[in-house]
Amino acid sequence: MKIGSLPKNGIVIVGLPDIGLVGAISSSFLIKTFSMEEVAFLDSPKFPPILVFHDTKPKAPVRLHADGDKVVLISEVPILPNQFTPLAKKITSLVEEIEAKNLIMIGGIPAPNRIDIKKPKVYGAAILEKDKEKLKEVGVELFKNGFIAGVYASILKECMKKKLPAIILLAESYANYPDPGAAAAALEALSKLLGVSINVDPLLQQEEEIRLKLRELMQRTVNSLKASSKEYEYAVPLMYA
Repeated sequence: MKIGSLPKNGIVIVGLPDIGLVGAISSSFLIKTFSMEEVAFLDSPKFPPILVFHDTKPKAPVRLHADGDKVVLISEVPILPNQFTPLAKKITSLVEEIEAKNLIMIGGIPAPNRIDIKKPKVYGAAILEKDKEKLKEVGVELFKNGFIAGVYASILKECMKKKLPAIILLAESYANYPDPGAAAAALEALSKLLGVSINVDPLLQQEEEIRLKLRELMQRTVNSLKASSKEYEYAVPLMYA
């Protein structure tokens, strides 16, 4: 990975396969919307032996794309439990090296009644008090009680140890189905945080097509989430919502 190719003093956005694939859908949409250029990739012996192709070009499944002051980390494969800590350390080291202003993660929060929810609610959590205040300023309800598990928990713990600025946006989502609607809600919250316009209409218009394309990734992600017991992580917060 060439650190020099990444913008300094910018924002690092991480969207990984997660509940409802909210993070993966969001990161993919951002890359396409802003025509972000691939600037680096991450690899590890612990990653699945998979190579993906886009427009005939071979690509590593875990990549970094950049545009202006924004860096987006995307993964087209599930992150397995034995990869959580190494990946978290690599991401936080990257944040330090490029002196990023903030690290923003996007994920899902399982909502048992998701089918009845027209506009998913987005919760926010942060390491530093100033970021909690910023979340409140833009109208994102703070994640008050409960726990976060999985790869995002590993990243947040590393940020907490290093006192790095980090925010996570969690949109109410289907637990076992790709949820473009939840991704759209998370991206709207992100747009408020960044002060950047993000038109999510194309995402909402292609909901069914996106679900069909991502069925296999969703199934592999569900298996990974079960292995890390992440499927239970938000049971308490929903009781307090």
